[in-house]
Amino acid sequence: MLMNSRGDKRLASRTTIPDLAHIRSKVPIREVAHELGLSISGNTVRCWRPERHQHGDRTPSVGLHRRKNTAKCFVCDPLPLSPIDLVMSVLGISLQEAIAWFVAHYDVPGIPKGKHIAQAQRWNERFRVGTGNSRIAPLVVSGIWAALTPSERSILVVLDAYACGDWVEISYRGIARFSGVTSFTTISRALKRLHNLHLLIRDQGERKDGLRACGCYRFTTDDEQFIGMVEETYQRLRSEIEAERRLQSAAREKRKAERGYIPVKTLYTGCSNEEKPYPAAV
Repeated sequence: MLMNSRGDKRLASRTTIPDLAHIRSKVPIREVAHELGLSISGNTVRCWRPERHQHGDRTPSVGLHRRKNTAKCFVCDPLPLSPIDLVMSVLGISLQEAIAWFVAHYDVPGIPKGKHIAQAQRWNERFRVGTGNSRIAPLVVSGIWAALTPSERSILVVLDAYACGDWVEISYRGIARFSGVTSFTTISRALKRLHNLHLLIRDQGERKDGLRACGCYRFTTDDEQFIGMVEETYQRLRSEIEAERRLQSAAREKRKAERGYIPVKTLYTGCSNEEKPYPAAV
């Protein structure tokens, strides 16, 4: 894949690092899809991975969610794609190359000087699924939690709170009462989404009197597909944070060079202890 030289040069010339949060939330996903040359029809896009679809995805399977500014193929993608993820997936490029692509195509603001990258020390630790007692912690730390809707989060918290071991038995009315999600349709949609994430399976039977039994659900945090998805999402988020850190370091060095800053160690080289000068004020 050829690099965008204009984007590389603009990225190298910056004294501040591009704000990736701005790209994810403010650069319209539909506009990005258009720039990538994707076939757009209303709020849907024909998937750029036709080999994974019957008939080459003749009926577009990728939905564009304008409010969340994400794209998601209902066949290929377990989680929504941000504008950055979309560019990486369509062009088959790295995160660094995707950042250069956005810098070349859009006026991306920089992160304010002195702003810290969130919780850098935590990403030095190896994240493992299945450790500890919380089922929600892996979702939060990996970044999957941020991709869930408010309703899905509320329902997941209720199911986790009422679980006995890996199992929880609760009706839709009970979920609605404790989660605040009053629409049974929304509850059904959320449970289906959690099932598709391989986080939850449902065992729906019938009572002896012929009526529908309360929903019985089992958490499947030991499922290989769930573990793989969490690990993949975590590594992608970690790569993004590390890329921001590298860009921030490069921008800091560039600002120092432009101010004529010379490290004290360099000034002292070749001088005895008595001859060491004070570094000149800049």
